[in-house]
Amino acid sequence: MVRRPSFAAAMPTAEKRVEAKSVSSGSIRSVEITAPGRAEVLTRPRPQGRPADGHVRVRMLAVGICGTDLSLASGSRTPPELPWRLGHEGVGEITEVGSGAEGWAIGDRVALEPNITCGRCEYCLRGMTSACVSRLSAGVLTQPGFLAEVVDHPSGFCHRVPAGIPVERAVCAEPLAVAAAAIRRTELHGGEDVLIIGAGAQGLLAILVLVDLGYRPWVSEPDETRLRLAVELGARAFVPSAGPAPQVVIDAAGVSKGLAAVVDQLSPFAKVTIVGEDQDRLGASSFDIVQRQLSIRGSFIYEHPNDMATAVAMLNELPSEGIVGPGLSLNDLPEFFARRRASRPGVKQWVDLQA
Repeated sequence: MVRRPSFAAAMPTAEKRVEAKSVSSGSIRSVEITAPGRAEVLTRPRPQGRPADGHVRVRMLAVGICGTDLSLASGSRTPPELPWRLGHEGVGEITEVGSGAEGWAIGDRVALEPNITCGRCEYCLRGMTSACVSRLSAGVLTQPGFLAEVVDHPSGFCHRVPAGIPVERAVCAEPLAVAAAAIRRTELHGGEDVLIIGAGAQGLLAILVLVDLGYRPWVSEPDETRLRLAVELGARAFVPSAGPAPQVVIDAAGVSKGLAAVVDQLSPFAKVTIVGEDQDRLGASSFDIVQRQLSIRGSFIYEHPNDMATAVAMLNELPSEGIVGPGLSLNDLPEFFARRRASRPGVKQWVDLQA
């Protein structure tokens, strides 16, 4: 049996910096980018009145920190406007239910799906919602994110968290949906040698999914601490020229040299699914791709609603808390973002709003 390690236990314009842990009942705390490279904890008026039709009001319990949040907070990626509230990996508890939000009740715990699709465009009607032409994106592109004590969210993009799931596991639901969707799109047949490139959060979550499917994947990762965790989760360290020729690759590294480092070790006709993103050109040469007759595809987010719903159901079995560090507080975040990946245990960082 594989041992599962764990590292731990529309926006108002008024603005006011806060240092206290909590604020008055008429206000909430929110983490927002206020200038390039600067994030602050601000007070905002608490949402008033009943939620909009089809929406629920959610007291946030936990929010995951993604590489996208780090890029936005550092200024290397430009937010849509300033100030801008971060966070797109959220779990919370419903406190109010708007008209038309059938099936939900106060006290329900939910994982929030941040990519809000129209359901009417060509791609949505074909079940390819990841390419929705009118997609709204909380915390990244179009909507304020989840790093606040209270948010309103469309009820159709909420997913009930199974009873008994610890919040530090549930906070991985959205990135787990990304990893599981990439594996689904790869169309495994069973028994293939699968190589994961990169043991960051996406790579580690992909390992958990593959192990649950009965695979013992290989992993290529230069960082010894992350490689060790990947092995503890059930993977095997990939040593070029010493292991098998993988037939399937999940590239979760997001660096151009990741695929380039292993491409000449792959089996002919290998399938490569790229999840990690950067702005550089693909490191593998066309010569290697053609000579090995590789099939390469990108996998962007997931399809609504099934992929997110499937990932939330997976939380019953997958101990994703094994990749997270201790929860940060909201007031920790400005310093955390300023340091950019401050030295902390865990690969996946998250904010604990329960305290």
